[in-house]
Amino acid sequence: MTLIVLAATMGNRYGGLKQLEGIGPNGETLLDFSIFDAIRAGFTRIVFVISKHFDADFKILVSGKYEHLVDVQYVYQDVDTLPIEKRNPKRTALYGSVRAVLMGKELIDSPFGVINAVNFYQKESFELLYNHLQALGETDYDSVNVCFRLSNVLAESGGVTRGICELDEEGNLVSVTDRLGVERVGGIPMYPNEVHKWEPLDENSLVSMNMWGFKPGILDKMQVEFDAFLDKYGQDMKAHYSIPAFMNEQIKQGAKVKVVETPARWMGLVSHDDKIQVLLRTNEMMRKGVYPQRLFGNPNE
Repeated sequence: MTLIVLAATMGNRYGGLKQLEGIGPNGETLLDFSIFDAIRAGFTRIVFVISKHFDADFKILVSGKYEHLVDVQYVYQDVDTLPIEKRNPKRTALYGSVRAVLMGKELIDSPFGVINAVNFYQKESFELLYNHLQALGETDYDSVNVCFRLSNVLAESGGVTRGICELDEEGNLVSVTDRLGVERVGGIPMYPNEVHKWEPLDENSLVSMNMWGFKPGILDKMQVEFDAFLDKYGQDMKAHYSIPAFMNEQIKQGAKVKVVETPARWMGLVSHDDKIQVLLRTNEMMRKGVYPQRLFGNPNE
């Protein structure tokens, strides 16, 4: 069972590689906790989508800790790996999460999961993802989206972008709509609309945090749609093609996406102000035995 980890982007507000920020007692990163949870849930191969620009640091500081425990593969998402005639030569921004997943296409031949490296999804979420991937080939739905309650994914440090999910009566995904600048205002989750007026959100809304499960056939469809996107927007300096945008179109064409709610509470490093909260929560979970004091032991033992 394969998990694709999207780790090629750098933090904007955070100002550095969030993937390499140590927050555990032994320098564990948020990604370390996710990989630990993925391995104990049953995933046997991890495909990291990274940038060649921080390849060496990533392998030393992050993935080198568990190469002895799970099959680790690397693929590279960089702008210059696209044909020059298809892109703006001045562009430095990556083209989005659809292309990131496609970088691992040649390694996938069975149902697979996708996560963001900068999110801490927690144990329950990986168990749900793994179990639904195990059954995916025998179901009438095409993919799975493990979603959180909005109240469990708000940052302490201010506004964040959140993908608010609309579901049908059967609990299948209808659409994911990004809301920018979501934060609590007077205790109520809100976002500023197009005229900068605060609009309330239901804190029980389900939110996609880019934790997906797919059948391998989705990759051919992603390739077709990304090629069409590139033909249209390849010369743009900032346009990107996200998994939610792709899935919204697939649903319109008849795809069925099962929404699975996780009870977990998300953690992430949106800004430096979040670090103290993340430190406190991860250390508390270690104290309670949710995680061991050293996640992966000594690779030389």
